[in-house]
Amino acid sequence: MATRGRPTKYTDEMPELLYKAMSDGKSVVQFCASQDICTDTFYEWVKVHKDFSDTFRVSKIKCEAHWESWLMENLSNKNVNGLLTKFYFTNRFQWSDKKEVKQDIGLVAEEVKEVREARKAYEDSFKKEY
Repeated sequence: MATRGRPTKYTDEMPELLYKAMSDGKSVVQFCASQDICTDTFYEWVKVHKDFSDTFRVSKIKCEAHWESWLMENLSNKNVNGLLTKFYFTNRFQWSDKKEVKQDIGLVAEEVKEVREARKAYEDSFKKEY
């Protein structure tokens, strides 16, 4: 049975090329541009080729480590734009200085009910005394 569509650009050297690019701090978009593929193709390769998928997982860590090293080297560099650096890391690696607080609405409602009951009991005892 013949395959449809154009031939794949995927070769056995793609995992190695990806690892090298991301270890140097390159993004997925930059890798795709260098290989003349779209990001949809890239993520299809991640799904279809186990070696590429495994390499991608490791490469993401190497990429972030590359930029963390850069950040450590430039902490005291007054020529580095701190806001731009923070913006870059926040968007590229989902870094955040905010902590997400999740509340269970049912638990909060129960606590409010307990507070109201305690207040009512206090008011009732106060009325009895005076």
